[in-house]
Amino acid sequence: MERISKPYPNNITYICVPGSEEGADSSPRSCPKKTSETRHGEVIYVTKGKVLAWGGTAVLERLPSGAVVKTPIPNPYCPPEEEDHRRNMRLEARIYAMIGENPCVPRIIHWDQETCCLTMEYLENGNLKEYVPQSMQNITPQLQLKWSRQAAKALGVLHALQIIHCDLSPRNFLLDLNLDVKIADFGGASLCGSDPSATPATRFRHPGYDWNAPPVFEDDIFSLGSLVYFIMTGSYPYKDILSDEVEKLYQVQQFPDVSSIICGTVIMQCWHRRIHSAHTVYDALSAVKRQYDSKRLETKSN
Repeated sequence: MERISKPYPNNITYICVPGSEEGADSSPRSCPKKTSETRHGEVIYVTKGKVLAWGGTAVLERLPSGAVVKTPIPNPYCPPEEEDHRRNMRLEARIYAMIGENPCVPRIIHWDQETCCLTMEYLENGNLKEYVPQSMQNITPQLQLKWSRQAAKALGVLHALQIIHCDLSPRNFLLDLNLDVKIADFGGASLCGSDPSATPATRFRHPGYDWNAPPVFEDDIFSLGSLVYFIMTGSYPYKDILSDEVEKLYQVQQFPDVSSIICGTVIMQCWHRRIHSAHTVYDALSAVKRQYDSKRLETKSN
């Protein structure tokens, strides 16, 4: 691929061109290139299927076969950034290999070491970020508790392997056909103390977060509390308040009211860092579920 020596453009525009053989699961490839027909700042990206999302590190596409492929975003104007994207994809592939076949994560179909493309199963119901607000009126407390427990269990799987996700949010939890939650997107994670390339978003980041220190499991636990809050309410914590103001509220330990949420106590324990493991969060949520189920049965019998 031709490297570009001109000054770095103010903006990069990716021009998507359908590939001639889209959907080859066994060897997905990207062919970004610079041609005489493109202007400075434009990059041709040859697609493999229907583009589902264009993130900060990778392009997510659904192949004609039905599988999904993640391709590191090319940037011929900045080879070091391009290599960062490829490194994140290699880390993600390594983490999936460490976890292996597990109901808590999407099933991996193929990893291409040459192109750093990762092919995985397609999860029909998208992610929690999009699904929950659109379907909130049809989401039962039982389903909310199931998702919360599944998220905690999935995080426990990561932590047991010394993996800190570092960017827990509703967009990184996917829903399959049966509305079971699976955790995903590990490219920015910390593995066995390595430096992460991702950090939690404002509403998922605890007030004592140290940008210069290695991440710890408790960072993910705080984020898990915000995730459970989103699952139970359909909204991000302090959704109508600017991020800078949210940081100030967090600094004085002022968090959203959770008194009306059935697992509000668990959420608050995560936010106040009184719970130190994902397994403890799972156990606490399981206790809430048992109590909720007991009350429902008692109500029915009366």
